[in-house]
Amino acid sequence: MKEIRLVIDTNVFIPCGDKSEEIIKSIREFGDKLPELAEYFDVTILLSTDVLNEYRCKIRPNLKDKGCHPLPKFHSDFVRNLDRICRLHKIHKKCKEVSVGLFKFHVIESSKLDKYEVKEFINDEDDEKFLRLALAVAKGQIVYILSVDSESLLKLRNDKDKYKKLCKRYDEAKNVAVLLPHEFIKKLEKMSQ
Repeated sequence: MKEIRLVIDTNVFIPCGDKSEEIIKSIREFGDKLPELAEYFDVTILLSTDVLNEYRCKIRPNLKDKGCHPLPKFHSDFVRNLDRICRLHKIHKKCKEVSVGLFKFHVIESSKLDKYEVKEFINDEDDEKFLRLALAVAKGQIVYILSVDSESLLKLRNDKDKYKKLCKRYDEAKNVAVLLPHEFIKKLEKMSQ
């Protein structure tokens, strides 16, 4: 099975609220189809302590406040298992991979992320952690960052000059692809044929 590695921006876990209908549809398509496609791929969700902390603080409160239910299958399973993933990480503290259903969750040790300085490439300080995480594991294999935030990660994808500078500073950036959730699903569908 081909390995697929994902870094998921927190906003992709909230398929409702003040997002456009197009973005909500993109998030829901991702959440509905990923479990089906995971049967053809070895899907690893990449995490760090900072990412887990943000997930714990932002996902559940936003889901409750905005009336996002019913959630797509992937989202529902993830939210249900988030505490378990966090507990296992706290016990081990080092890099740790946990399998939950069809997915693996790999928590990357913080020291591996510290060497990446990305402030000048990202407009949103909160999104630096996602880019640093992707860079830390992007040696030799593509890492997909999924986001719906056009002001930050997606903006980097569309700014060719900034992206070239990032690649010049960190060679592994050539293996980082930023996609909207539905773009990622279309890519997986093509790969599974």
